[in-house]
Amino acid sequence: MNINSLIILAISFILLRKRGLRLTSTAALSVILVGLAGQVSGSAASLERRMLFDDYYQKARPDNKFPQGVARGDAKLRDLTNFYSPAATAIPNGTFVFSELIADKFKIEISRQPLSSELLQGVGAYLLICPAGLAHGGRANLTENEAVILEEFVAQGGSLILIANSISALGKEGFDLVGLNLIAQKFGVRFLARQTDTISIPIPNDHPLFDGVRDIIYGNGTTLEILPSAEPATQILLESHSPRALGPVAVLAKHRKGKVLVIGDAGSFGNAHIFRSDIGQAQGLQQMIYGLLPDGPVPRYGWHEGMQLKVHLKQEQIISGYPEFMQIFDLPRPAGTKVYSSVMRDIDLAAAGTPSIGFGRRDFVSAVSLREAVLDLVIGSSDSRSFKISWRDAQGSLPAKLLPSGRLIAPGIPIGDELIAWQSVLLNDVLCAPLKAYAQPGDKWWAEGMAGLPQAQLTMSPRLVPILSHYKFEGESTYEGKECYLFSRVTRLEGKNWTPSDLIGTEYAMQFPAHEIEIQAGGQLAIAKYWIGKASLLPVHTEITASAAFWWRDPRFPAKYIGTHDSRNYENWAFINLNATYGRKLTVDFELK
Repeated sequence: MNINSLIILAISFILLRKRGLRLTSTAALSVILVGLAGQVSGSAASLERRMLFDDYYQKARPDNKFPQGVARGDAKLRDLTNFYSPAATAIPNGTFVFSELIADKFKIEISRQPLSSELLQGVGAYLLICPAGLAHGGRANLTENEAVILEEFVAQGGSLILIANSISALGKEGFDLVGLNLIAQKFGVRFLARQTDTISIPIPNDHPLFDGVRDIIYGNGTTLEILPSAEPATQILLESHSPRALGPVAVLAKHRKGKVLVIGDAGSFGNAHIFRSDIGQAQGLQQMIYGLLPDGPVPRYGWHEGMQLKVHLKQEQIISGYPEFMQIFDLPRPAGTKVYSSVMRDIDLAAAGTPSIGFGRRDFVSAVSLREAVLDLVIGSSDSRSFKISWRDAQGSLPAKLLPSGRLIAPGIPIGDELIAWQSVLLNDVLCAPLKAYAQPGDKWWAEGMAGLPQAQLTMSPRLVPILSHYKFEGESTYEGKECYLFSRVTRLEGKNWTPSDLIGTEYAMQFPAHEIEIQAGGQLAIAKYWIGKASLLPVHTEITASAAFWWRDPRFPAKYIGTHDSRNYENWAFINLNATYGRKLTVDFELK
């Protein structure tokens, strides 16, 4: 078992806590353990690629003098250190943690052999980081021969990672800049002699590669130049905002069947920066490396300008329990809600008044609310990163931006009763998002999103919280005769720290004061399935099924005990708690107009 999932999930939970998600340590541990199991099985389903991490084009050193990458000797011996080695655990710029971070997709092997076509046989990726060169005590310089070998390696589908470092002035680079550029220029990129200082680079939420990453630390590196020979598909992933050195600092280039990641700073991959849980460094680095993988069957949705889809939505919500002593069954519910008692009598409830109490208060009761809508999804113009879209009906619209991955961002103000009611579903549930470009059948991943808490009044406006959901590319499937790809999303919420106002309208908070009503336990499990057309790569059908329960103590039933009357008072406490169960079923059908 590697620590990849543990790092990613632990960091993500910290970030989610900072953004308002209340998670107990038990809940966090539970999801992390589920994630570890999922990531391990996901790796088995997809091809693991060998990555050679170069240690030949460095300074020769006796390995037995460098346990954990740290020199055990004088300054002369220390000068031989490879500060970026995967073996370096106690060095800030060591890449031990980084190596495990990408281990789900790449098996890293340290290479101490010179580059050759034979060396690269059966290899999926090659990583070259700050090669020393002869002038700096290295074993060898990189020449045109190595550049040609790597160019052919990438052309045949290999992945190449070229990493440099800050350069205060030509001649003071401390590594083989000339040799590194011989290789980089084959792919339309060149390292410059610059020094950015250590900066954090903000990541926009419509970035074509990153998802859920807020910043990446760039640790005093250099900048890059995009050459006229670069392929049109070359992407600038990161840019420096430092006045000392502006320009691209990370570039993803395509070359025939393969890809090349060129980045101007080695320390960004170091052990120390990866543990910056306040920024999301680990997620960002992992996503950069996974960007080298070949596209899977569904790298993105098949959106096009001018496209329109008719969308049929149907959602049923149910809350069940024993109304005796439960005030939540006396709250108003949506028009058309029906109540079924244990003797199967249905009672139509008024739209906004007090519900009928014709059923027996000791009966087991289920209140059922059903709502349907037919909307249009109109795909507008694209700025190459996102599409302007609009959800529409006869009354109004809800504008937003739609990413190729299915993410909906920057929503506008909805106009019209239906769009106001359905907006949380439209923005968070109807599309499988984010798709991962590299995903193959069997692959699993985690992604941040928003989830609705159970709504005890069965309204369409649940309290939303940030959460990590678990995704899986299930494989090929059919839906009503249509050939599709099937994806799933599993979302678990821990309810121990819910309050009454999380589950009902805030206008009734006075009737359910949080300081008097203690929610002891609870939670919600939601399982979503998404069918995406095999030929069109457009959504075909969505199903979400959720179940929730919550247990609470009511101040009308105070806890009490009877104890013995001696020096040891044995207390036999008696508690009364109440519970209700909630269910939700959403179905969405898409039809290309």
